Amino acid sequence: MPALSRLTVLLCDSGVAAGRLYQELTGSPLVERVVVAASLDEAIRGTADNAFDVVIVDPLSTGLARTGELALGWSAAGMAVVLHVDQAVVEEQASVFYRGERVGLKELYTLDKRTPAQMLAAEAEAMLIKCREFRLLATGRSRTDRLLDRMRDMAADSGDDNLEQLVEDVDETRSLERARTGVVRPAVARGSVFLSYRFEEEDGYVRGLTGLLEDQGFTVVTGRGADGYVGAAVLNRIRGCEFFVSLMTRARPFAGAGQKYATSAWLIEEKGAALAYRKYLVLLVEEGVDDIGGLQGDWQRHVFTPTTFTTAARAAVAQLRHRSGRPDAVDDDHQSR
Repeated sequence: MPALSRLTVLLCDSGVAAGRLYQELTGSPLVERVVVAASLDEAIRGTADNAFDVVIVDPLSTGLARTGELALGWSAAGMAVVLHVDQAVVEEQASVFYRGERVGLKELYTLDKRTPAQMLAAEAEAMLIKCREFRLLATGRSRTDRLLDRMRDMAADSGDDNLEQLVEDVDETRSLERARTGVVRPAVARGSVFLSYRFEEEDGYVRGLTGLLEDQGFTVVTGRGADGYVGAAVLNRIRGCEFFVSLMTRARPFAGAGQKYATSAWLIEEKGAALAYRKYLVLLVEEGVDDIGGLQGDWQRHVFTPTTFTTAARAAVAQLRHRSGRPDAVDDDHQSR
């Protein structure tokens, strides 16, 4: 499969979510054609000669036992398999969904049917990129298998022990590489900042903070359009940025807790992802917000009120400049503490 070739997709699913996904797939520049299988039997016939790069299926609607077995077989054959499922239902039924050999389904790609309409294009693109990477790796491995088989035959015919040992060494190295290889991570863009915030703040704090960051030479990336949904597309944006800034403002008061407030749950989730990706974090926390999560040192936190926001924001940006190693960085990391 050439490096830039487009994907052929078999979609075995029905319903409103499947219809929306079909529209996105047919309009994607990464996709050559999409074929819809009306039943699992039709999908089996369609994949008999490995004619598709990607198979998208919902085991919850086509029969978990049979579809689970087929999905694992398709993946082993080199096809990228995507489970198009309601992730909440899968989590509720996890003990059944992943029972026995179906635990292997955890290794397949998933696309959540609950994905908001405004995020579906980005989520579908992220999924297709992963599928293309999988197919490229699978194609390379298949070619390597054939080459190694030919070399084994040559070694056996010639009786050359050195050649036979070389084949075994290559095969062992390839096996180790296969075990190590995971999802290809996007390159990190130097000077990029993922800005996590409540969308209610776009016309206020966010506009000013974005301007400060851009004035200091940073590129700002956001989860715009996600509407509180932290899916693969947003996670890829976080992973592709050098820095992470979270603007944690008051969302709702804690019952019976005086002047203590919660921020939005998805900000905590995005912060957790940034920590997992080992990003350098800076938090701007509105006074009174009391649920920002753990694993965070005070030196990365700037508390503000409406009247002190500009001062706190400037200190946060200066901290990023200092971390970035730019020669004109100002060492005032702690001025807002």
